[in-house]
Amino acid sequence: MSARSFLRGAFWILILLVLVVHVGGGWFFSSQLIEDGFLPNPDVIEISTGFDIEEVTYSSPLGEMDAWLIPAAGTTWVIHVHGKGATPAEAEHLFAPLQNAGYPQLSITYRNDEDQPLDPSGYYQYGVTEWEDVAGALDYAAANGATAVVLSGFSTGSAHILSYVYKHDLDQVVGLIFDSPNLDMGNTVDFAASMREMPVLPMNVPPTVTAVAKFITSLRIGVNWRSVNYLDKAGSSLRIPVLIHHGTEDDSVPDTQSIMVANTSPDIVTLNLVPGADHVGSYEANPGEYISEILIFLRQFR
Repeated sequence: MSARSFLRGAFWILILLVLVVHVGGGWFFSSQLIEDGFLPNPDVIEISTGFDIEEVTYSSPLGEMDAWLIPAAGTTWVIHVHGKGATPAEAEHLFAPLQNAGYPQLSITYRNDEDQPLDPSGYYQYGVTEWEDVAGALDYAAANGATAVVLSGFSTGSAHILSYVYKHDLDQVVGLIFDSPNLDMGNTVDFAASMREMPVLPMNVPPTVTAVAKFITSLRIGVNWRSVNYLDKAGSSLRIPVLIHHGTEDDSVPDTQSIMVANTSPDIVTLNLVPGADHVGSYEANPGEYISEILIFLRQFR
């Protein structure tokens, strides 16, 4: 065998190996992505204690959804939208401070939560459909005395909120509060994959394998990655004040997403990067400062 023939054979073996790694790895990680990121696996909803809370329901296109109403004397409401798989209790640290300051609050469930209607797709949609539930919560607030609403989103709840905001002319919604916002699911997947090891091979998942996994996921469950990217529209579609807290040690959603929003719309976005805080961990890192910053932000809407 000539050296040229050997090199040609080695080249095609290498190409075949690369294809096997990418197709096999892409399918494997696609299955993991669907299971971890899109199949509903909600936490058990347990009513918080020690607060003046009323269990209520609001209407959405899928039917009645449960929510917690934390009453107060004011007419500027705060509606909390929790992250994927979490519950209305994710906003519990805000209930008492905001109630004492006179802001009624509605902390909602939405589709795919425990004992709530399922999305017709059977999957989390990262705002593509969940915005309809946010709209129903806003209707409930308006029908019960709200003259203005601030939407408060945790992690993926922020995506649900921006999906709503980008689709509507805003009369009732006057401000947004985000904690560790997951505003580009495709970027979040890339970030997580970069820290994950390949099976068998001694290396982290390369971007090319991640891209194949995302493509296969699109084919399997119909994900449109452009539709779950809310960063690209921020510059042209954000028109109301936004307060963001994001931990610098967030290993679930990169803080670069929040930085991008702040850089795109610096006149209306206030970003507080919290040193050492993990995902949705800014309150725990400095409770007093966190609450103070939110109350200062809310005062402009009274």
